[in-house]
Amino acid sequence: MMLHELSSGVLVTGVGAPPGLGTVRSLKLADSALKIVAADLNPLAAGLFEPGVEARLLPAAGNADAYRAAVREICATHQLDIIIPGSEAEAAALAPVARDWARQGLRVPVPDPEVLRFGIDKGLLLTRIAEAGLPLPRTLQPDTAADLDSWDGDFPCVLKPRCSRGARGVSYPADMATLKRDWPQTVAEHGPSLVQQRIPGGPETIYTIGTLWNRGELVISTLHRKLQTNPPSGGAAIAGETVVDARLTEAGLAVLRATGPWHGLAAVELKRPSPDALPYLLEINPRMWGFGYLMTLAGLNVPALLVRMLAGAEHLDGHIPSTIPPYAPMRMVRSWQDVEVPLGVKGIT
Repeated sequence: MMLHELSSGVLVTGVGAPPGLGTVRSLKLADSALKIVAADLNPLAAGLFEPGVEARLLPAAGNADAYRAAVREICATHQLDIIIPGSEAEAAALAPVARDWARQGLRVPVPDPEVLRFGIDKGLLLTRIAEAGLPLPRTLQPDTAADLDSWDGDFPCVLKPRCSRGARGVSYPADMATLKRDWPQTVAEHGPSLVQQRIPGGPETIYTIGTLWNRGELVISTLHRKLQTNPPSGGAAIAGETVVDARLTEAGLAVLRATGPWHGLAAVELKRPSPDALPYLLEINPRMWGFGYLMTLAGLNVPALLVRMLAGAEHLDGHIPSTIPPYAPMRMVRSWQDVEVPLGVKGIT
């Protein structure tokens, strides 16, 4: 069956960023007849102007009640039955109501809130991984400036917020004096922050294990690595390639098993400074990963599999490649694309 026969329509949010935009393009490629509504809080988000989709604006997910009300209104108006959130904040707003909405016929592939938090709060994640005995960078989670004296790692170290997106708030203090100077400002601007060992290596040493789960059961896993990021010190990938490495894949799956049961999409980022080194955990992203479209080009359309899974596991039969790995060797580079924006777009003044 085609996707449009399994779903009355899909709402994809966060389409101004690669996870949401890649999801829209993957679903369009899988079935041009599938109804897709693209949504974002930014009226100039690129995904709102994708051909063949309907565009809607959403409020910020920080106001969860207003956000959920707007999502329900869009789904009712357009008769949609699946929501794929494109950001951590949107997943967090939807997780508390996802099971209730599913019973009403509106499917939201996110885990329960107590699992989702491991993809939002790096402090909670690192504590759980340490308890599980899995490898992670040397870490200090200070409550006060005085706790910084307990840092016994090398410099430069990494100072990062427990809850952040991309490289926001991340810095690399060169010595204790700089760490003590920068930590209060980072906390003031971004909330509780932690100190970590800096793992050597460039973007090409950062690997993403992307996964799809059905109520704790693994459906598929993928592996790719970054080749270049913006900024170069770390951030959104602008070039990447598929990878085959059973040890790295298993290391990522071990992190997700220790923090699950997961439902829907989740991606683990690991950094391995050299081929013979241990991979160190960086974070979990509880959503479609930024280079998800790379796998679509490589023959594994994960968003399409997600729609099939939500319609019933039996609809996955015959749609997951039988090869190992289930994707082809592939490299991808992101490029600018100029899109005409119609005059009078709602929300633009």
